[in-house]
Amino acid sequence: MNLALAQPRSPRATIGGLAMAARTAEKARAASAGTLGNFKYDCSMDNKLFGFAGIDASEYLAAVTSSADDSGAEALLVRIIAGKSDDEVDAYNRVILEWAANPNGGSC
Repeated sequence: MNLALAQPRSPRATIGGLAMAARTAEKARAASAGTLGNFKYDCSMDNKLFGFAGIDASEYLAAVTSSADDSGAEALLVRIIAGKSDDEVDAYNRVILEWAANPNGGSC
């Protein structure tokens, strides 16, 4: 995806039940292809996802680029959130959705 020409998916879009994961996956693909435009991969909101999942940007990038669709990222995230409670996942998603409702500009 060329993010100089198009927007990544909404932070509300999920992969494996986690908000921000789809947007971060598209930015990871664009970063790998050199087509991020004005967006940033590994920004503060991406780091919320990485922190919750206990991974870093390079691990997520490797999972995302291991498949042409979201299956690589989904496999990683589903495995990780299997150890999290529904309440933990819900609390994480609420933080992301609150930010998505009031992003205060930026290109995260």
